[in-house]
Amino acid sequence: MRNKSLDRYLFDESRSCGLDWPQRFNIIQGMARGIRYLHQDFRLQIIHRDLKAGNILLDGDMNPKISNFGLARKFVGSDTATKTKKVVGTHGYISLEYAIHGQFSVKSDVYSFRVLVLEIVSGKKNREYFHDDNIDNLLGHVCYTLINVFNQTMSFW
Repeated sequence: MRNKSLDRYLFDESRSCGLDWPQRFNIIQGMARGIRYLHQDFRLQIIHRDLKAGNILLDGDMNPKISNFGLARKFVGSDTATKTKKVVGTHGYISLEYAIHGQFSVKSDVYSFRVLVLEIVSGKKNREYFHDDNIDNLLGHVCYTLINVFNQTMSFW
């Protein structure tokens, strides 16, 4: 692909400023369409299992293309989830039910998508984000912050 992978634009400081909000939103929408296609619109249901910025390629118009299907699994018929003893994927993008119990489904890819959206919006890597409150990833920080906001809001009721 002409523009290589998304991680090059998100995490390379010399390029990260080059992505404006409309481009970031377009990338998020394109990824969502691609994931929906894999999960619902294709004749087989495909679980990618390694969605991350390095596996999102950008064409000449900065449209995203999901790549690297080496860890993908396909489901036929009514199967929607399975278990495995060997958990594969990239740390920081793997859902808890997959990491702990070896169970993966479309929800596993949705979890990875959620991490990707946070990275696109913030420009920070999930795995390399550290906060003073001993929170060791971006997703944890966002959840912690939202809980605090909700707790403060609820105290007014």
